[in-house]
Amino acid sequence: MTGDFLAVIGRERLERVREDARRIPLATLRSEAESRRGEQRSFLDALRRPVGARLRAIAEVKQASPSAGTIRADYDPAGIAERYAEAGAAAISVLTEPNRFRGSIDDLARVRDRVSLPLLLKDFVVDERQLYEARARGADAALLIVGLLDQRQLEDYAALCIGIGLDPLVEIHEESELERALTVLGAIGVNNRDLRTLQVRKGHAEALLERIPPERVRVAESGYRLREEIVRLESLGADAVLIGESLLRQEDVRTGFEALFGPEAEER
Repeated sequence: MTGDFLAVIGRERLERVREDARRIPLATLRSEAESRRGEQRSFLDALRRPVGARLRAIAEVKQASPSAGTIRADYDPAGIAERYAEAGAAAISVLTEPNRFRGSIDDLARVRDRVSLPLLLKDFVVDERQLYEARARGADAALLIVGLLDQRQLEDYAALCIGIGLDPLVEIHEESELERALTVLGAIGVNNRDLRTLQVRKGHAEALLERIPPERVRVAESGYRLREEIVRLESLGADAVLIGESLLRQEDVRTGFEALFGPEAEER
């Protein structure tokens, strides 16, 4: 796909959200979200890496992506999430964008029913409805993409997340976005993928992670496939890595997970 992918998908998501609003009133979602008060599993606590511990993994479930096409034909998000949990993942990311990633908020609800790990809503958040719906369906955290939101939206959505029991994962793609990301609470994620071209820039996250204050939870995202890359992130002080495609392409995702991170009980 050519052009500014982030801008295009942002418009698509807003159109879809407005269509959904005709079916389910915002007041209903807000009430359902508030009914889960007290149920939150702390995403930030799960990701914070003690000294000497192995890198925490946010293991992702998704069926497809614009850059890779269909990743897993036999897609069972809840079953895959269970295998991740058995292998030692710290949290599960559920890709819910429907058009280009073939996800669904129902996928998140299915995963919630099967695993006890914190769940991240992985989507392109452009409206508060998405946050209320995520909490209503069992999410514990939500992705907020700095490049998709203006400063007022970023601040409002981060505050809303915290108010309803979602930990923000504030994602940047460029060094110029870091200052804005640090104005709100939450983990800071650095995505290697250039969302204009969809190309992965090797080492991009590593270069920016060192500029994030150590008191913030620091997450590297996209393109990690090798054990030595995981070790490198650990040496740089990253808390966690968000990883999906390289695991999902394995016949057994647990075996693929352990090849990257080591057996579940292993800590260095």
